[in-house]
Amino acid sequence: MGKKDTRKHSYILLLGISLIVVLPAWLLGFVGKGEEGFELRLPGASEEVQAVADCGDIKGQVENDADGEAEKKTGDSTGTELEREEGSGENGQSEAGTEEETEEVKNKNTSETEISEAVETPVMYEADVSYFSDALFIGDSRTVGLCEYGNLGSAEVVADSGMSVYKIFNEEFKTVSGEKKLLETVLSERKYGKIYLMLGINELGYDFNYTVSRYEELIGRLRELQPEALIFLEGNLHITDKKSKTSTEFTNENIDRFNRAVEQMADGITIFYLDVNELFDDESGNLSEEYTTDDVHILARYYEEWAEWILKHAR
Repeated sequence: MGKKDTRKHSYILLLGISLIVVLPAWLLGFVGKGEEGFELRLPGASEEVQAVADCGDIKGQVENDADGEAEKKTGDSTGTELEREEGSGENGQSEAGTEEETEEVKNKNTSETEISEAVETPVMYEADVSYFSDALFIGDSRTVGLCEYGNLGSAEVVADSGMSVYKIFNEEFKTVSGEKKLLETVLSERKYGKIYLMLGINELGYDFNYTVSRYEELIGRLRELQPEALIFLEGNLHITDKKSKTSTEFTNENIDRFNRAVEQMADGITIFYLDVNELFDDESGNLSEEYTTDDVHILARYYEEWAEWILKHAR
């Protein structure tokens, strides 16, 4: 009974002491209710811990916001860059295209002007014999006659009987000076302002298309060696109707066929077609018999008329 009372008095004493200690502490804020019951709070520590906790939350939020903002900014920046690049590409392409188109139009206009000035068709007029001072005549027996009996002034002549496009570069010709020279030598030694070419009558027995191609090659070579010369392609003289009817190859029909092919090679700017047949033909389009005795060549006295006719068609 005595021990029991003593233990009871001890509990009461401890409870009293606890109340005395806890109650003032609770009243002063040192003890509070936490998530897991009552907890002891030290002065200042709660604000610091709370500040750290809040700072952590804010920092996390700021970091999250910053990351989001960075992502957004990067995305916006990337999009802007892409748009800028796309825009630059379109604008650049458009501007470049515009500049190219402008330059193209400018070049085209300039080119057309230059071409217009450079390729202005030379006007036909009647010249005197001095016109032949820088002329070169190339041909067969008809051109030989023109050289011997027509007045070609100081023109150079490269011609021979039986000459054709197949032999023109392989044989030597007796020039006006008396020297024998290859055509290429003649073309390389001096500059000519005009070149007169008549070939085709001796080629009528060959393949037509092949002859035409060789004739074109000859013109190309003349242009290569004498780029500034005007080239006159002379239509082959007709033969008489009597002569034309005695052959299946040497006919006026075949001569006209070849002359038409030659005429197509003229551009009317630097290469011209001349058809002297209008001077010597009869009403049927054959060599008039009054101008010939062999049905193929004109008489000597008419070559001077031929030379004068050429001068009336000067360029």
